[in-house]
Amino acid sequence: MVPVGKIVAIVAIVSIVLCAAACGSSAITAATSTSGTRPVAAPVTVPAGWHSYTYGRATISAPADWVVATSKGCPSATAQGILALGAPKLLVNCPAGVDSVVVGPFPSGDTGATAGCPPIALHGLVAYVLPCHSGAGTNIVEYLVPALGVEAVGSGTTGENVSGTGTNTVVGQVLHTLR
Repeated sequence: MVPVGKIVAIVAIVSIVLCAAACGSSAITAATSTSGTRPVAAPVTVPAGWHSYTYGRATISAPADWVVATSKGCPSATAQGILALGAPKLLVNCPAGVDSVVVGPFPSGDTGATAGCPPIALHGLVAYVLPCHSGAGTNIVEYLVPALGVEAVGSGTTGENVSGTGTNTVVGQVLHTLR
Protein backbone atom coordinates (compact mmCIF):
# COMPACT_ATOMS: atom_id res chain seq x y z
CA MET A 1 0.00 0.00 0.00
CA VAL A 2 1.33 3.44 -0.96
CA PRO A 3 1.41 6.00 1.89
CA VAL A 4 -1.00 8.93 1.55
CA GLY A 5 1.91 11.40 1.72
CA LYS A 6 3.48 9.91 -1.42
CA ILE A 7 0.16 10.06 -3.29
CA VAL A 8 -0.24 13.75 -2.39
CA ALA A 9 3.34 14.44 -3.55
CA ILE A 10 2.76 12.64 -6.87
CA VAL A 11 -0.50 14.54 -7.48
CA ALA A 12 1.27 17.84 -6.69
CA ILE A 13 4.11 17.08 -9.12
CA VAL A 14 1.71 16.06 -11.90
CA SER A 15 -0.31 19.26 -11.31
CA ILE A 16 2.81 21.42 -11.54
CA VAL A 17 3.92 19.72 -14.77
CA LEU A 18 0.48 20.11 -16.34
CA CYS A 19 0.25 23.75 -15.25
CA ALA A 20 3.72 24.51 -16.65
CA ALA A 21 2.77 22.94 -19.97
CA ALA A 22 -0.49 24.89 -20.14
CA CYS A 23 1.04 28.18 -18.98
CA GLY A 24 3.75 27.98 -21.62
CA SER A 25 1.18 27.72 -24.40
CA SER A 26 -0.02 30.71 -26.42
CA ALA A 27 -3.53 29.24 -26.56
CA ILE A 28 -6.18 30.29 -24.10
CA THR A 29 -8.82 27.77 -23.17
CA ALA A 30 -12.20 28.88 -21.89
CA ALA A 31 -12.95 27.87 -18.34
CA THR A 32 -15.37 25.04 -17.79
CA SER A 33 -17.31 23.89 -14.80
CA THR A 34 -18.73 20.57 -13.76
CA SER A 35 -22.12 22.19 -13.18
CA GLY A 36 -22.58 22.59 -16.93
CA THR A 37 -23.22 26.34 -16.68
CA ARG A 38 -20.46 27.19 -19.14
CA PRO A 39 -20.11 25.47 -22.50
CA VAL A 40 -16.79 23.91 -23.40
CA ALA A 41 -15.00 25.98 -26.01
CA ALA A 42 -12.05 24.82 -28.06
CA PRO A 43 -8.64 26.46 -27.49
CA VAL A 44 -8.26 29.92 -28.99
CA THR A 45 -5.01 31.45 -30.15
CA VAL A 46 -4.91 35.09 -29.11
CA PRO A 47 -2.45 37.37 -30.92
CA ALA A 48 0.54 38.47 -28.86
CA GLY A 49 -0.08 41.68 -26.94
CA TRP A 50 -3.86 41.37 -26.92
CA HIS A 51 -5.84 41.45 -23.69
CA SER A 52 -8.75 39.16 -22.77
CA TYR A 53 -11.92 40.31 -21.03
CA THR A 54 -14.93 38.53 -19.60
CA TYR A 55 -18.56 39.45 -20.04
CA GLY A 56 -21.01 37.03 -18.42
CA ARG A 57 -20.07 33.54 -19.63
CA ALA A 58 -18.13 34.89 -22.61
CA THR A 59 -14.47 35.79 -23.00
CA ILE A 60 -13.24 37.99 -25.83
CA SER A 61 -9.84 39.46 -26.68
CA ALA A 62 -8.85 42.76 -28.28
CA PRO A 63 -5.65 44.59 -29.23
CA ALA A 64 -3.86 46.33 -26.38
CA ASP A 65 -4.42 49.75 -27.98
CA TRP A 66 -8.21 49.35 -27.83
CA VAL A 67 -10.06 50.82 -24.85
CA VAL A 68 -12.72 48.98 -22.91
CA ALA A 69 -15.93 50.97 -22.57
CA THR A 70 -18.15 50.32 -19.59
CA SER A 71 -21.33 51.97 -18.35
CA LYS A 72 -19.15 54.97 -17.43
CA GLY A 73 -17.82 55.41 -20.98
CA CYS A 74 -14.29 55.21 -22.38
CA PRO A 75 -11.20 55.97 -20.32
CA SER A 76 -9.45 57.47 -23.37
CA ALA A 77 -10.49 59.44 -26.44
CA THR A 78 -7.37 58.46 -28.41
CA ALA A 79 -7.72 54.68 -28.64
CA GLN A 80 -7.39 52.77 -31.91
CA GLY A 81 -10.58 50.82 -31.23
CA ILE A 82 -13.32 50.19 -28.68
CA LEU A 83 -14.47 47.01 -26.95
CA ALA A 84 -17.75 47.82 -25.21
CA LEU A 85 -18.86 45.26 -22.64
CA GLY A 86 -22.49 45.22 -21.63
CA ALA A 87 -23.60 47.61 -24.37
CA PRO A 88 -22.97 50.89 -22.51
CA LYS A 89 -25.77 53.42 -22.76
CA LEU A 90 -23.30 56.27 -23.19
CA LEU A 91 -20.00 56.10 -25.01
CA VAL A 92 -18.68 59.20 -23.25
CA ASN A 93 -15.11 60.16 -24.19
CA CYS A 94 -14.91 57.41 -26.84
CA PRO A 95 -13.01 58.08 -30.06
CA ALA A 96 -15.13 58.47 -33.18
CA GLY A 97 -14.53 56.64 -36.45
CA VAL A 98 -12.62 53.66 -35.06
CA ASP A 99 -13.20 49.92 -35.19
CA SER A 100 -15.46 48.67 -32.42
CA VAL A 101 -17.06 45.55 -30.98
CA VAL A 102 -20.00 45.76 -28.57
CA VAL A 103 -20.75 42.64 -26.51
CA GLY A 104 -24.16 42.48 -24.87
CA PRO A 105 -26.82 40.04 -23.76
CA PHE A 106 -28.36 37.64 -26.28
CA PRO A 107 -31.61 39.15 -27.59
CA SER A 108 -34.40 38.00 -25.32
CA GLY A 109 -36.87 35.62 -26.89
CA ASP A 110 -34.79 34.94 -30.02
CA THR A 111 -36.87 36.89 -32.49
CA GLY A 112 -36.15 34.45 -35.28
CA ALA A 113 -33.15 36.45 -36.47
CA THR A 114 -31.15 33.23 -36.60
CA ALA A 115 -33.79 31.24 -38.50
CA GLY A 116 -32.53 32.12 -41.98
CA CYS A 117 -28.83 32.04 -41.20
CA PRO A 118 -26.80 28.84 -41.23
CA PRO A 119 -24.77 28.34 -38.03
CA ILE A 120 -20.99 28.39 -38.00
CA ALA A 121 -18.63 26.70 -35.56
CA LEU A 122 -16.79 29.20 -33.41
CA HIS A 123 -14.27 27.39 -31.19
CA GLY A 124 -16.64 24.48 -30.70
CA LEU A 125 -19.68 26.70 -30.11
CA VAL A 126 -22.60 27.38 -32.45
CA ALA A 127 -22.71 30.98 -33.67
CA TYR A 128 -24.93 32.78 -36.14
CA VAL A 129 -23.48 35.59 -38.25
CA LEU A 130 -25.88 38.32 -39.34
CA PRO A 131 -26.79 39.69 -41.75
CA CYS A 132 -26.71 36.51 -43.77
CA HIS A 133 -28.45 37.79 -46.89
CA SER A 134 -27.02 39.66 -49.82
CA GLY A 135 -27.52 43.37 -50.17
CA ALA A 136 -26.80 44.06 -46.50
CA GLY A 137 -24.38 46.75 -45.40
CA THR A 138 -20.73 45.83 -45.17
CA ASN A 139 -19.55 47.98 -42.27
CA ILE A 140 -21.38 46.04 -39.54
CA VAL A 141 -21.63 42.39 -38.51
CA GLU A 142 -23.43 40.63 -35.66
CA TYR A 143 -22.48 37.35 -34.01
CA LEU A 144 -25.13 35.58 -31.92
CA VAL A 145 -23.81 32.85 -29.60
CA PRO A 146 -26.75 31.30 -27.73
CA ALA A 147 -24.60 28.99 -25.56
CA LEU A 148 -22.76 32.00 -24.12
CA GLY A 149 -25.88 34.15 -23.96
CA VAL A 150 -24.26 36.97 -25.92
CA GLU A 151 -24.53 39.02 -29.05
CA ALA A 152 -21.42 40.78 -30.36
CA VAL A 153 -21.79 43.55 -32.91
CA GLY A 154 -18.71 44.66 -34.80
CA SER A 155 -18.38 47.77 -36.90
CA GLY A 156 -15.52 48.95 -39.02
CA THR A 157 -14.23 52.33 -39.94
CA THR A 158 -15.76 54.09 -42.92
CA GLY A 159 -15.54 51.93 -46.02
CA GLU A 160 -14.10 48.88 -44.23
CA ASN A 161 -15.91 45.62 -45.03
CA VAL A 162 -16.31 43.71 -41.76
CA SER A 163 -19.28 41.59 -42.83
CA GLY A 164 -19.29 37.81 -42.83
CA THR A 165 -17.33 35.20 -40.94
CA GLY A 166 -13.82 36.20 -42.00
CA THR A 167 -10.82 37.36 -40.02
CA ASN A 168 -9.40 39.69 -42.65
CA THR A 169 -10.04 42.77 -40.48
CA VAL A 170 -9.22 43.59 -36.87
CA VAL A 171 -12.97 43.54 -36.09
CA GLY A 172 -13.20 40.02 -37.56
CA GLN A 173 -10.16 38.90 -35.59
CA VAL A 174 -11.66 40.24 -32.34
CA LEU A 175 -14.99 38.51 -33.01
CA HIS A 176 -13.18 35.24 -33.70
CA THR A 177 -11.70 35.25 -30.20
CA LEU A 178 -15.21 35.03 -28.71
CA ARG A 179 -15.41 31.98 -26.52
